[in-house]
Amino acid sequence: MTTEQLPELLAPAGGLPQLEAAVHAGADAVYFGLDRGFNARRRATGISTDALEAVMEKLHRHGRKGYLALNTLVFDEELPEIEEQIRHAARCGVDALIVQDIGLARLARAVAPALPLHASTQMSITDAEGVAFAQSLGLSRVVLGRELSIKDIAAIADATAVELEVFVHGALCVSYSGQCFSSEAWGGRSANRGQCAQSCRLPYGLLVDGELHEQGGFDYLLSPQDLMALPLLPRLLRAGVRSLKIEGRLKGAEYVTRTVRAYRQALDRLLAGQSADEEELVIDRDTRRGLAQIFSRGQDERHDGLTPGFLLGSRHQELVIGRNPRHRGLHLGRVEAVLADGVRLRLHNPVKPGDGVVFDGGRPQRHEPGGHVRRIERRGERIREEIDRGEVVLRFGPGFRATDIAPGDHVWRTRDTASDRGPVLRPAEAVRLPLRIELSGAAGEPLRIRLTTPDGRQAEAASRTPLQAAERHPLDEAALKRAIGELGDTPFRIAHWQQDLADGLFLPLGEIKQTRRAAVGALLEQMTRHQHDRELASAPVLPVLLSEAGPPSPPTRPALSLLCRTAEQVEAALALDDIDEIQVDFLEVHGLKDACQRIRTAGRRLVVAAPRIFKPGEQRLVRYLLHLQPDALLVRSAGLLQRLHALGGEGAAFDETVCIPALYGDFSLNAANRLSAHQLLDLGLARLAPTHDLNARQIAALAAGLPEARRACIEVVAHQHLPIFHTEHCAFARFLSTGNDYRDCGRPCERHRVHLRDPKGQDHLLLADVGCRNTLFNAQAQSAAGHLADLLAAGIRHYRIELVDEPGDQVADIVAGYRALLDGRLSATALLHRLQQVPDANGRAQGVGSGSLAVRVEPPRTAMKRPTAR
Repeated sequence: MTTEQLPELLAPAGGLPQLEAAVHAGADAVYFGLDRGFNARRRATGISTDALEAVMEKLHRHGRKGYLALNTLVFDEELPEIEEQIRHAARCGVDALIVQDIGLARLARAVAPALPLHASTQMSITDAEGVAFAQSLGLSRVVLGRELSIKDIAAIADATAVELEVFVHGALCVSYSGQCFSSEAWGGRSANRGQCAQSCRLPYGLLVDGELHEQGGFDYLLSPQDLMALPLLPRLLRAGVRSLKIEGRLKGAEYVTRTVRAYRQALDRLLAGQSADEEELVIDRDTRRGLAQIFSRGQDERHDGLTPGFLLGSRHQELVIGRNPRHRGLHLGRVEAVLADGVRLRLHNPVKPGDGVVFDGGRPQRHEPGGHVRRIERRGERIREEIDRGEVVLRFGPGFRATDIAPGDHVWRTRDTASDRGPVLRPAEAVRLPLRIELSGAAGEPLRIRLTTPDGRQAEAASRTPLQAAERHPLDEAALKRAIGELGDTPFRIAHWQQDLADGLFLPLGEIKQTRRAAVGALLEQMTRHQHDRELASAPVLPVLLSEAGPPSPPTRPALSLLCRTAEQVEAALALDDIDEIQVDFLEVHGLKDACQRIRTAGRRLVVAAPRIFKPGEQRLVRYLLHLQPDALLVRSAGLLQRLHALGGEGAAFDETVCIPALYGDFSLNAANRLSAHQLLDLGLARLAPTHDLNARQIAALAAGLPEARRACIEVVAHQHLPIFHTEHCAFARFLSTGNDYRDCGRPCERHRVHLRDPKGQDHLLLADVGCRNTLFNAQAQSAAGHLADLLAAGIRHYRIELVDEPGDQVADIVAGYRALLDGRLSATALLHRLQQVPDANGRAQGVGSGSLAVRVEPPRTAMKRPTAR
């Protein structure tokens, strides 16, 4: 394997200390956000906007790349500011932008055509069609969804020439990135805006058929352990991955150093030919311990918190254990006896005096007991150094409370005092860029020194004095190497030496050193200069990209659609004259064909909803949905939209037996501004529902800012239970079976009705779809009733009611209420009062509110104070 064949090692940098750590530990590139926000880790300190140029120059001096994360959705009112950030990034030499918002991508292509763009994992790309969609936007790299297996990744790589980037280490979101609305629903803060509230790390009760299921202390039902793909690097390389990404912009410099160094050393082993053809790398115990200690959500002695994630496929019994949602470190053992000032246990991991320890008994406690180890004893003798096995007594200081601890409790080392003694990587150990050095010349000619970087950049310098015949001490390789040195005061090291000099020549050592300095200087100048000559649009481009909105047309009667998820709801809908079309979104295909046939037979307009996620091999479901002969397909995946558009869009043949119907774009396409709306509508959508990250006022403003023909395409979901999590993790399989996927779980999702009860007592319905993906629906319904006057005034004429588990006998009242409100026959207050009384399938009314449509003020886009790590 050559250096060129190795994938890039990409490290997180939440601030300057982490960036320094990444460079010194051997990362090939770093990714970071600015302190002004627009990135998915708003709590990270970020890089100062004013310091960006200096940061990029420093990275380039070390032969590293820097990618700027602008990976959030952007609102219309923010587009002028984001245009300036794009210009600033291009001027400062940023190597690429990482983007989520397709409108931002469109803007960046117009502002800085030569600035590379990478698709964030927030774009929810999980198949080759999704990669093709990103490529159509001008993106040169795609960060794939973390839910893909290595087999899936290889299938995508075989179908595209676009660079693929994959997460290999760090925290895992339980929801598909870009498809999580829990923070939006419960806290008024959006994960798609960098404000994730980590609702997945909360404890939940499991209600099965209306009864609370005993979990035995495993209450963190949606909290995955972390990803660690170190052993799988050979397989990832063979799959075609071009960039290995480490998560962790909220982590410290020590985390960055330890993780980057571990992956750098593993890649160096592969470069040297060690284990390149094996299925897995053998990872030594100390490396794994070090990674677990710096950050892991360990669960018990069998689960240290580091998993392959989904890279080996779905392993629901391993990904989420549910005992603990936070950092644990190393599992030391279990308490065998509680003493007045400590505990006795049998160790299987190291501990030493001064280390931080926490006890986990699985009991509800306001604060977990723990403290610093004051003294260690073994067989009555005091142990002063680190010890990792045998029966020991750990003694603590005066704050120790024996009553909080019991035999059987897990003991964790959360803090290693060795890491408090200074940096884990000294400057002399910093990884430097390997160079090839070539020396050439002949008598009467200058000595020429050429330096070449691994990516092919070259610089050359010639001595001022020509080489001459030696009188006493001719130059040999040893003398030349002494004069050239190890380049220790530069970001480089000599990896390959080549010389083409005749024998018997001489040049003063000072002249050789001066020539070396000139060559190094020329190389550094080239490395820091090459990005600053990018073409930039000379004038603001937004006025060109955003066409003027025309005057509104005379109002027409608003159209009302009803989305049904059960056959009972479909039957109720068929009896109603107040709806213009029936949309079906059966998460299981069972009964779907019959429901569609009933709707068509009744002469009603039929819309069929497609899934949000498609993985390689799942596209055959599209053919099945189209063969149901819908009047329109509700498209929730950018990849599916790209595929249908490439085939010709509405009216074109999908295959020899069926044509493509009208296409409706749903909320999951994340249209957050007029640019993204235009981009999606350009792909042939007849209707488009904006993202749930927009409040009602922003939706109205977006619609009002579009030309009349496109304003008529906007649809608002007027009533729904917000889909707060959409996950590959199956809680049915994990907690109601012993299986890992549909082949061995027994399919409890088909036999049981399941809700998750949050800490506030709200019960949220959990459903599994045809791909075994779980969707958790918010308990409280969300209504646009209080905002409909403004939405109608903005010219929006399409409204949708989405049912989840509402009984069939409630459907008519819900629909009638919205029809009356749209027609001006009922007030919003009266409708909301009526909706408050609607029960769910369990007979429990869980209320109604504005939810994500409420108009709230976001925190300012500056670096937020980071919470204390636990």
